[in-house]
Amino acid sequence: MGFGLFACSCPVYKNLEIFQFGEFEQSECVFIGEVLEFNPEKMSFRIKVIDSFKGTENGLIYEGTYDQQCGPIINGLGKWIFYGHTDSNGVLNVNECGLTRSFENPFHDFLDFEKSESEIKKQAQSDLELEIESLRNK
Repeated sequence: MGFGLFACSCPVYKNLEIFQFGEFEQSECVFIGEVLEFNPEKMSFRIKVIDSFKGTENGLIYEGTYDQQCGPIINGLGKWIFYGHTDSNGVLNVNECGLTRSFENPFHDFLDFEKSESEIKKQAQSDLELEIESLRNK
């Protein structure tokens, strides 16, 4: 009797700026979007493009999917920064192990989780604001 093991092979980056650069370069679409609905059982979501930085147009609505194992997981409504690509059917796919995250909880792996929860949230919000500013200047 056999069973399959699944492991994510997420790239390791030295710092957040290098990660952001890599995410932008490997993504077909980069934008701020409004998640209109999400379905955890189907690992799917609908998102409307609000502010496009690469590869799409403002106002478009996509059906999308994500990988439950490797994340990031689309688990809430509202504004998100999105990094991904479309498949041959036009379905939007989140980059596995990527920087797609919500504005409400913009956490990423480079935060110092030894700090207090409020300090971590402030740093995550600040990092998101700087990331968006950088994207607007590309």
